[in-house]
Amino acid sequence: MCFRSVPSVLQWSGSAEQPSPILRPPFRLLSRGLGGLSFGSVVTNLHSVAPLTLNDGPDLPLLALGEILPSWRPEIERPVALAGGYSHGVYSLGDTYVLRLAVPERAERLRHEAATLNDLCARSDLVGITNRLPRVVASFDAGTATDDGCRSRWQGCHGLIINRFPGTNAFRAWLDADEVTRVGWICEAVRILRSVHGFPEGDLSDRFTPVPGGRYTSGWYGTRIEAAGTDWRDCHRSYVSKLRARHAFSPTIRHRPLIEESLAACEARLDAMTSVWGPRPGHGDFHLHNIIVNGTVVTGLIDWEWGGLTEPDADLAHLLRWSLFPAHPADEDLEDRVTATDFAGVPSAVWSAYPEVATIKSLEDRLFVYLAEHDLHQLTEHPDSTQAVIRLEAWLAGAHRTLIPGD
Repeated sequence: MCFRSVPSVLQWSGSAEQPSPILRPPFRLLSRGLGGLSFGSVVTNLHSVAPLTLNDGPDLPLLALGEILPSWRPEIERPVALAGGYSHGVYSLGDTYVLRLAVPERAERLRHEAATLNDLCARSDLVGITNRLPRVVASFDAGTATDDGCRSRWQGCHGLIINRFPGTNAFRAWLDADEVTRVGWICEAVRILRSVHGFPEGDLSDRFTPVPGGRYTSGWYGTRIEAAGTDWRDCHRSYVSKLRARHAFSPTIRHRPLIEESLAACEARLDAMTSVWGPRPGHGDFHLHNIIVNGTVVTGLIDWEWGGLTEPDADLAHLLRWSLFPAHPADEDLEDRVTATDFAGVPSAVWSAYPEVATIKSLEDRLFVYLAEHDLHQLTEHPDSTQAVIRLEAWLAGAHRTLIPGD
């Protein structure tokens, strides 16, 4: 349901109180989920009561949202920043929608997310859980100029509008929940992921929905690779090789002895990286920040920009890592409250909800590779990351063994 667009130039004239949109066609929506716009349509008459200004200073009015979101009331539901950085932004549009933005060099991730979500929502075997997956309302390329000529980091960016789930992320709610509620969240979220992986609901199964011609993917910004075929071991051999090359040629890389030891440890375990289930659709960044809860219920799984074809155990590695190293507590003002025992119940809840993964041969070695790859990548992006160094030292010392079922 996704096709490439020709970026538009959207300008505004008139006063701030009564702006008049001037659209220079063609302006193409990549996908639209509200009805009234046929596939491949070119929008030629967008209307809105106000331009969308996202920062305190002058910024790019991205598009006339009133046409795409007829129920949005900008005079009441002003955009509120939820997360972001220089290259991306996440904004709530009231209680109903979320707007995600990415600068041009990162825009492909949001296009990929839109395509992934559309594919998942079209799967007949996921009918029972599609209400827990974000629905793509619109995927669009933003304009490249404004009437006052101001420059913005968002010029030429890509935008994705999805529905907003009620509640908050599980990490933010975690410390105020009892253990029964916490275990319930993990089990429910993992069962949703298990269904996405293609396993039918119910007991332990060796059946799953096939992905004809699928190819594995692995890695993150700057290191993303697609396997040449359907061999999981080759995928990770290529990924580790790419990480080694990046570390070898980067002038800013530090901690070289630790990095070299970690790379060698990954290479020594590559024989454990066999294809168990075949390429499965996965989330790619499954952890407590991306699980939305409301009371005792998981209302949704968000942030599918790293979705791809994977093995089920790899898709659980991020969440398992959190049980030992919860990420970014300062982002939620929790740095003074989080302790080492707060997430101790996560692994057992994971294995209870996903018994198939608990039986994978050489799971200990496979988990080491996933965890070490992540932190080796972190050090290519952030050479001064103290936390990545601490985690690598922990994996080399065997901390990952505490995450294995039965330990």
